[in-house]
Amino acid sequence: MKLKIGVMFGGKSVEHEVSVISAIQAINALDKDKYEVVPVYISRDGRFFTGRDIGRIEAYRDIPALLSRSTEVLVSGADDRLRLLELRPLRKPKETLLDIVLPVVHGTNVEDGALQGFLRTLGVPFAGCDVFASAVGMDKFAMKALFRERSLPVLDAVRLSMRDFFDASDAAAECVIRAVGLPAVVKPVNLGSSVGIKVAHTKEELLDALNYAFRFAPACVAERAVQNLREINCAVLGDADGVRSSECEEPVAADEILSYEDKYVNG
Repeated sequence: MKLKIGVMFGGKSVEHEVSVISAIQAINALDKDKYEVVPVYISRDGRFFTGRDIGRIEAYRDIPALLSRSTEVLVSGADDRLRLLELRPLRKPKETLLDIVLPVVHGTNVEDGALQGFLRTLGVPFAGCDVFASAVGMDKFAMKALFRERSLPVLDAVRLSMRDFFDASDAAAECVIRAVGLPAVVKPVNLGSSVGIKVAHTKEELLDALNYAFRFAPACVAERAVQNLREINCAVLGDADGVRSSECEEPVAADEILSYEDKYVNG
């Protein structure tokens, strides 16, 4: 009998679209001879949907239309499985039971331990990082602290809260300059996909970069900008008992940093 896998994606995140792209790739790559795949889309307002078109990338050109012809479901646990209960007014709801969830999510409210904690609370098996690893892995400052504790080389950084900046923006900029110098890279503390990142060469650019980062997160991290930067990507697959890594790739950037456009828009 095939395992029924729920591929869960979307959510309230600025990386919502990236999650959709990644999930459709995962759905297409899963072995249909071994698994029955059920796409589960989380809308930006936190509702769950299934349906024939939820797993089709072209359907996301018009999300309101997609949702209008899809089925909203309630999510709960049921004997260590995930239960999807269709919302059907005046009709007996259809129930779908999933054996395991594959979270294909990006960004805050989903990738940062929030979705993993929800699934853990329901007692549902899921692939990927656990709650702790998800939360720490998404926090750039916390991750640096763990790397440094294990004697791995990391750049010095300073963490600033939104309140630090808007109470005294000039003092916050001076704090960054004293701690890491210029040029500096400013990043939202818990986002990926290069969202909200800017390089600052002057104090004025630094103030602009900090203001920009706080549009996406309540805290940011600033670190010294590495000159002649090279970025290397490597994927790791495994569990607590062992891992294997992919081949490394070096993506091509059009500017000082690899931007969101470089990664997902420019082809």
